[in-house]
Parts: sequence; C-alpha cells; structure tokens
Amino acid sequence: MKILLLILSICSLSIYAQSSVKKARANNQKDSIKVEIKNLGSVINSPFSDYAPLISSDGTALVFTSQRPLNNKDYLKGRGGLENVYISYYDDKNSRWLVTFMFESVINSLDIDNSAIALSNDGQKMLLYRGGNIQNANGDILESLLSGNEWSDPTRLSPQINSDENETSASISPDGKTIYFISDRAHGIGGKDIWYCTQNESGDWNEAVNMGNLLNSSEAEESVFIHPNGKVLFFSSKGHNAIGGFDIYMSVFDETTQTWAKPENLGYPINSVGDEIYFVMQANGKTGYYASSMAGGNGDLDIYSISFLEDIMKKNMTQIMGRVINKSDNPVGSTIVIKNKSTDKLIGSFKSNNASGKYIVSVPPGKKYELEITSDGYKTDTISLDIPFKAGYQEYIKDIVLDPK
Repeated sequence: MKILLLILSICSLSIYAQSSVKKARANNQKDSIKVEIKNLGSVINSPFSDYAPLISSDGTALVFTSQRPLNNKDYLKGRGGLENVYISYYDDKNSRWLVTFMFESVINSLDIDNSAIALSNDGQKMLLYRGGNIQNANGDILESLLSGNEWSDPTRLSPQINSDENETSASISPDGKTIYFISDRAHGIGGKDIWYCTQNESGDWNEAVNMGNLLNSSEAEESVFIHPNGKVLFFSSKGHNAIGGFDIYMSVFDETTQTWAKPENLGYPINSVGDEIYFVMQANGKTGYYASSMAGGNGDLDIYSISFLEDIMKKNMTQIMGRVINKSDNPVGSTIVIKNKSTDKLIGSFKSNNASGKYIVSVPPGKKYELEITSDGYKTDTISLDIPFKAGYQEYIKDIVLDPK
C-alpha cells in the first residue's frame, strides 16, 4: 500500500481551489458542503507521509499510518521509512490530540510495511494490511483483537476475503457481520473495486460479492468506509467524474428498496485536483478525517479533520454505551448479545473491554431492545432498554453491574 504512488503535485492553494471549483461545476457535482477543514498539526503529522486515519466511534482515539523513519539519521536526511501504525488519544478537557506513540511489535512487524485499515465500532478489533512476500505480509488483510490493553498476534482473514491479488482497504459493519473491502481480484469492473463478504450463522464468511457498476467505476476505487449507522458508505474513486485524482464519494442505503444509491461526490472544498483518500467519520456525523496532499501541509500526505456544519447523511442512530462493572466498580470483560424485542431479531454480539469495561453498540432509535450480558464468574444478566426516538444522532448511557456467581 505505497500511498506515495497516489500523490499528485499541487502548485498553489489558489490554483487548487479555482481548478476544483471550475471542474466541479463542469461535472455537475454536488453544491459546496459547509465544512471547516483543519490540518491536525505536527503532533499528528510529520515531514513524511501520514495517512489512513481510523477514528474510534466515540472520537477519543485516532489510529493512523506513517512513513516517518525510526532513527534520527534518516529523519534529519529526509529519508522516509517503512509504514508503521501509530495512535493518539484526544484530550477533551483541553481540546487537543496528545502525543502519538507507535504500536507494539505485535502490530508493527519488523522489516515490512504495516498499515491499520479498519477499526470495529466497539474498538475491540483492528484490521491490518501488510505488504511484502513473507508470511503474513503478501498484500492480505489481517485481524487483531484487543484484550484489555493488549492486541493479539494478527491472523489472516478468510480466503473468501483475501485472494491471490491485493486487498488494500477494508471496513467493518457496526454489527460485525459484513466486511467491505477493496480488491483488484479477477472479475472486477475497473481494477480495484469495492467488494463485500457477509458472515453466516455459523460464523463462516460467504463468497465475496462485487458491489456492482453503480458504485464501482471503470477507474480505481480505494479506501472504503462504512459509517457506524451501517447505512452510509464512503469511498474514494478516480471515476464517477472525479474533480481531481481520487475524490471522496458517499452512497446511502435505501431501506425501502434494499439497494445502495448512486454515489455522490462530496465536492469542493473537501475534494481537490489532488488525491483525497482514507475518509472516516465519527458516529455523531459531525467530524470526519482524511488524508490529502493539498498545499501547506507538514509532509507529502497529511491528515486533516473535517467539521461538518450540516447533516450530510440524514440518518438516525443511537449509540448505547457505558461500562460493564462489578459491585466494587471494577471493569468486567463480557459478551453482550442484543436483540430487537419487537421482532426478536438478533442485532449482534459485542464485547466489553476487560481493562476499562467500556462497550459501544449502534442501533436505530425508537425501538425496544434486550441485552444479555455474560461473563465468566458472574451471573448472566438480562436488561431491557426502551430507546426513545430522536432525529439524527444520540447517545444512550447505560452502565451494567454484574453479580458474582
């Protein structure tokens, strides 16, 4: 996943803006969205390429990939290094990102390119891309699970997802039962396409399905992201009458027809004559993050935040969140199975972190749900939640106290 191959030079901010607007209008792109775009600064971005941001659904953790070298000699000489994965946490009190640090060696394997490409909605699962012709590093997608504060040794995903070709980007649906991914495998439409795999009741992955020529163009698609509401898909493409190189597009799922809508270019100023890739968005729909080569950055590719001043998705969702604890207020790792009480339909199975007790579940509002919580050494607890309807985004806080057996 050598991102530098994607970068197009931009001479000046004024040329970039004028050309973007002119071409956007010529291609009948969407009217300008009201946004504020901000470079995340030197605490996140380096003089080298920084990209592929992943944001936790609550916006408190930012995972990203960087080609900054690991020794001062190369750093001072401007020589970039291999790809490695970094993380920063948000200081809500002071409204700033804290100093970044590199993930441990279980995530950043030595002497190969390592890139994080997806976080699950609850933050307990991370998907990785590794490049190179050695074991666990041949352009496939790998999975690492979080237990407390420790990430597991990454394992390769199912051959239904990984092929003999490259799978360079992925995203996990909020219920964990669908993985959307980018692949240049055979029988695609335009080289790199968007595909998806669903999980059956046995937990096995079904055959990969191409998302068709409405979303996939004759050009390359890249960096797919499914929002935590499960109904809005973002991706980058060189096709669909793009303004510049890779542009960011949005497609909304129609629940009546059960189909994805024609993708919509997010337009200027989000997209430019350069490359805009790796777009992700917080669950609240108010803040997104992406990588861009626009002028004025710290390095070749920088990570930017986008504050949306209007609701571009127009979808309703509630995040049920809180902690699973015991009577001594200690965190408890548990499994949470949630059902829709009206239909008895299983929404999904989720984990609470055994170091923090935190859990997050995304559901539609205005419905009644049943949560069954199980953990070794504790009595199974079943609780009912009546989630009120609210348009847009809301959070429902519910701490769960388990009794010992």
